Amino acid sequence: MNTYETIFICPGEISQEKLEATLEKVKSLITHSEGKVNTAELWGRRKLSYPIKRCRDGFYVYLIFEASPKVPGMLTRHYRITDSILKGLIVKVDPRHLEKIRPQIKAATEAAEDANAVPLPPAAPSPNPPLAPVS
Repeated sequence: MNTYETIFICPGEISQEKLEATLEKVKSLITHSEGKVNTAELWGRRKLSYPIKRCRDGFYVYLIFEASPKVPGMLTRHYRITDSILKGLIVKVDPRHLEKIRPQIKAATEAAEDANAVPLPPAAPSPNPPLAPVS
């Protein structure tokens, strides 16, 4: 399995629900091909440097995933035929660079797992008010 980075741009006027559905579709394509999504980040709306399909701004989505070599071609095809994706790019991560970013991938994976865990109840407020600083 190889490690890949991908970024794709959705139109800026896309609804949050459609953006989430597009991201889930890309994730499902990766996982159905026996791949694993390590990191998925929504970078937000940004102004494009030039119009793409008559859009001036776009919503950026970034993923790091592990998959077999056939998956990038499949994702590239999906990016081209999906109307909710303006542009996409997939890059194989160099193994030397992978050692540098592995701690970031691990931290992001653990944060995602923690987000799926059962949240703790909020802490009870302290019965004593905080003390004022002494001058």
